[in-house]
Amino acid sequence: MAKNFIQDGKTIPLINSGQTDIPGGAPVAVGSVVAVAIATIQPGETGDGFTEGVFLLPKLTADAITAGARVYLKEGAVQLAEADAVPAGVAWEDAAAATTVIEVKINA
Repeated sequence: MAKNFIQDGKTIPLINSGQTDIPGGAPVAVGSVVAVAIATIQPGETGDGFTEGVFLLPKLTADAITAGARVYLKEGAVQLAEADAVPAGVAWEDAAAATTVIEVKINA
């Protein structure tokens, strides 16, 4: 194995610098990468987040999203608009406007 190998890149450390817990399963922007918290992270603590995979994430209810569409994360919700948002990945299913969650292949 290469002597400079660190990890497989499927997780990233998440630092909770806020005042409330980051719940397990919550999407978190880390720069231009979206991670999904593996477990609850207490304020002031560091945990890990997945950077690969398909996850059921909160969705902006104003958007009707079709499978394969590029989606973005803003304020903890997946949406179609990229303004002031972080690229989240690709919608893995169709989701009507009233739907509150959507399957997303993150960082795709």
